Amino acid sequence: MSSAAVVLVHYGDPLVTKRCLESLAEQEFLPHSVYIADHGPGTNLLEALADAHPCLRILSGENLGFGPGCNRAAAAAFQDGAQWVWFLNNDATLDGSVLGELVGFAQRYPEVGLWGTLQLDGAREIGADHLPRWFPELPCRPAAEEPVLPPGLRSLGPMETLSGASILITRSAWERLGPWPEWCFLYWEDVAWGLKAYAAGIPAVMTNLAIQHNRCTTTGRHSALATYYGVRNELLLHQELWPELHRARFRHGLHILQKRFFQGNWGMLAPALRAIRDARRNLRGKR
Repeated sequence: MSSAAVVLVHYGDPLVTKRCLESLAEQEFLPHSVYIADHGPGTNLLEALADAHPCLRILSGENLGFGPGCNRAAAAAFQDGAQWVWFLNNDATLDGSVLGELVGFAQRYPEVGLWGTLQLDGAREIGADHLPRWFPELPCRPAAEEPVLPPGLRSLGPMETLSGASILITRSAWERLGPWPEWCFLYWEDVAWGLKAYAAGIPAVMTNLAIQHNRCTTTGRHSALATYYGVRNELLLHQELWPELHRARFRHGLHILQKRFFQGNWGMLAPALRAIRDARRNLRGKR
């Protein structure tokens, strides 16, 4: 068992996951194992991924969402002795070593619990995720807890989180922070997890390393599925953090509906309205 592990959540076309595995096998110099939460649908994934990676473990089970898949695979990796787990989207690929560099950073700065990378989506470079402007600003963590980092690395501010497409966590941070939130099913679980880490005083750092990642490959960037879970979970997270701000959530729900109406995106009105309704009812998980 390698001390470093990569966790993928598979859903959909096995060739997408296979490209990711082949990229890891070709580019990463650091010995590592890969744990895959197989969410189907219905393909013999082990056969489809044959010879894609030399150290692979597939965990089958019901598709309860991205967070539960990450948790199941990460728990297996840590149980097998991993000291670092890299959560990586299964549709990502590498142009060079990333895991080895992340582990090197984690060894040099053990006070940091979470490490993230840039994403290259075509010509677009995507860094940390920023909380929506309508979210209240979080109180700053005491400066004494901030690690002193070299150029190219920066600690995240109170209104930023790492993207779930590429996060490395140390064993000690996992034991302190706990698993990903499991109520989201899709979208916003990385934001909720990152804010929990911030509240616990666990530093998160963005590096200048990068993965290739064309986002929303599985669900579609403007699909009804993405609209429903994106809208619902944004409202639910706000409700969880600031339960007293009812009017802010009501105004934001109206803004979402008006925006889709006036942009002529009428096909997304129904899933957005259902998402707003379900958030008001505090309905979570897979719907």
